[in-house]
Formats: sequence, C-alpha cells, structure tokens
Amino acid sequence: MPADAANLFDNSSLFPDETLPGKPRANSNLGLTFRDSKRLPVHGWYPYVEGFSARYIEDLVRAHNSDGIVYDPFGGSGTVNLISSLMGVPSAFSEANPFMRFVAETKVNARHIARLRFAEFERCASAFRTWAYSPDFHRSVREQSLSDYFTAFEGRDFFAEKDIRELQVLRDAARVIGSDNAAFRDLLLLAVASVTVACSHMTRRADLRRRRVDEYKGRVVDVRGAVIEKLASIERDIRVTPAHYAPALFASADCRQSVEQLRGEAGLILTSPPYLNGTSYIRNTKLELWLTGFIRSERELSQLNKTCMVCGISNVVKGRPAEHRFGAVEAVAIELDRVSPDLRIPELVRGYFSDMLSMFRNCASYLRPGGRLVLDIGDSQFYGIHVPTDILLGEVASAAGLRLIEERLLARRHSRDKTPLKQVELTFANAH
Repeated sequence: MPADAANLFDNSSLFPDETLPGKPRANSNLGLTFRDSKRLPVHGWYPYVEGFSARYIEDLVRAHNSDGIVYDPFGGSGTVNLISSLMGVPSAFSEANPFMRFVAETKVNARHIARLRFAEFERCASAFRTWAYSPDFHRSVREQSLSDYFTAFEGRDFFAEKDIRELQVLRDAARVIGSDNAAFRDLLLLAVASVTVACSHMTRRADLRRRRVDEYKGRVVDVRGAVIEKLASIERDIRVTPAHYAPALFASADCRQSVEQLRGEAGLILTSPPYLNGTSYIRNTKLELWLTGFIRSERELSQLNKTCMVCGISNVVKGRPAEHRFGAVEAVAIELDRVSPDLRIPELVRGYFSDMLSMFRNCASYLRPGGRLVLDIGDSQFYGIHVPTDILLGEVASAAGLRLIEERLLARRHSRDKTPLKQVELTFANAH
C-alpha cells in the first residue's frame, strides 16, 4: 500500500457520520445503493441508477486491500476507482459502456488535474458561463442544425426542439472553450451530459423510458440553467475534495478478455456485476452516448452490446449458445424453457453464468497471494422460476479456481410480483 494511503487510513473516514445523518454503515440490512452517494462531493456528478454506495466501498478497501491495486471488472460510474483514488490506492477498471468509462475517468483523473490547477479551471468554467449568457448563445441556438439528431434517432421524439438545440450548443461550446485542456473540456462536457435525460421527455428508473403524463406536472425544463448549476456543483466539489490521489487505469472494455498487465497485481477485486434482470445497460445511456459522440446512430448500440457480457435481453444473440454449461444453471434454464413465453430468458440465464466464468478466471489470475474478490449480487425471478444467483455463482467461481470464504446478507429485496429476494456480498480467494 502506498505511504500516503497508509497515512490516510490512520485518519477518519472519507465520509464521516455527520456528512450523512442517520446513514447506517455497510453491515446494515437496508441495502447498499447509490442513494447515499448522490449527496457526496463528486459522486453525484452523474446520476447512475446502478451505482455503488461510496461508504460501503470505503469500508471494503480499508478492510481488504493491504497491497496491490484495486480492480473493478464492471466499473460503471467509477465509485470504486474514485474512493480508491482519494485513499491513495491505485486502481484499474473494465467497462463496456464508453460513456460510463468517460464518466469514471472524468471523476477520478480529470478532477485531480482540475484540483491541482484550480485557478485555471475556474477561469475556464467562468468563460463557459459568460458565453452561455451572451448573445452568442441565443444566435447559436437559432442556427443549430438538428440533422445529426434526426439521423441518430429517426422518428423518435426524445426532446422538445428548443431543448435539444440548447444541449447541442452547450456541448459544442464545452469542446471549444475547453480545447486547450482535455481535463477541463471533459468536466464541461460532463456538466452537459449529466442533465441530458432530465431535460428530455424520458426518465430513467430501472430502464430508460418515456415519462408518463402525470410525471410532467410542474416540470419546467431549463437546459442552460441545469448545465450551469451542475457546473457550479462540479467546481464546489473540486475545491473541497482531498488532494490525496492515485490514478485509475482503464484496463479493457470487456472483462471477459484477459489483461496481461493485471496478472498478479490486484490486492482487492471489488465489483457489483450486472444483476440478472434483463436490463440493457448500454441502451439506458443511448442519449448520452450520442450527445458525447460515442455513437452516431441508435443502430450502433447493437455493436456496443457485443462487448457486454450477457446480462440483458439485448445481449442475447440468436444462434450463439452459451460456451460453458453448469449442471445447476442448466436445471434452472430448463425450467425456464418450459414456462417462459420469451425464449430469450433461458438463454439469458445460460449466457450470464457462462460469461461470468470468463470473468472469474481472469480475476483469479489478477489476484495477489492473499488477495480477495468481493462482489455484491442479488438473485432473480422470471415467470415464477427463482434464479439463486449467489449459489450458482459459487459453483461457477469454483470452476474458475476460486473458493467462497464468506457470504453476507446485505439487504432484503423483492421481485415485481413481491416474491422475496436478497442482496448478498460474496468473498472469494484463490483456491490454491
């Protein structure tokens, strides 16, 4: 462990109790979600439904990482990497969604650069605000072409015309005003991208969907005001975050592919794999993916899905059976073959655990002697058939050369039909 990390470990938590009144520590039975993180500096820059609890991550890094890097094979919005960085612990991550990679790297690495050169960043942010409230803004909005938007989402009505014009104009201004410093540019872009869904006709719960009519009551969209408010929040957070820093390395888009430079380097692998619930993690960010230039058209989402493990309906490819089969998994899948009206559901289950074997094998090779793999996962239910994900993952991990050393209940959950489910923490070590 780096010396600065050791010194930090002697101090109080990054998130003392008074920061979040009444928030229980990670061993409570109330669930561990992104809810508490939204109120913390930096963590709330992008509203990620599937995000980790920041305090939960801090507890685990303190408890388990005595040496080596921290690695997250499903990096998401970068909570594991941000916490590790602020604790002075180097980290790495894999992430199939290029927009979420952008969010994570901006929160960790761009934030640090802006922290070190804060006066310069303030001037850049001030220039952006000044431009946004100048006559040039209104002229640019009037002249803004919507051809790229209509090409990307032909026949789709995701935004009011005025709002998408303003989003595009502010995005373009962020690129120009921040052109002399990539970190500053990315922070300005994140301020724009983070309000995209809030300024659209859509909403994001478990999935991205159109807002219901009754969800519009009292809603006033002010794109420019929302972006400027987010930028002010980013400035405040950079000013108050600690100077402690260690870099976050992007290791790969696909955690199923082995990364040679990670072999034997991880003291702690900490992650929350996609839950087996049919959610499309790529499709959920399609508006941000397009606005920030990672896709030019909705049609490109299918190509991005190929870099994701099988965890959602959109990742199930007809004619591509699961590469690896397990007896206990197959027993569940056969039951789903019998009852599911959607033939993709049993293939989703087979594919999920097959892909998790590849991830587990890689993680086994990345762990240092004495290292730990800790993952947070929940079980699922489809058409009345229970999928005991934690039990099945134990079998898959064993086939990858890992042994389960602890299972801890984190929360009680329930399915849409109110069937009781659970969220658990599984801790693995190498079997040899």
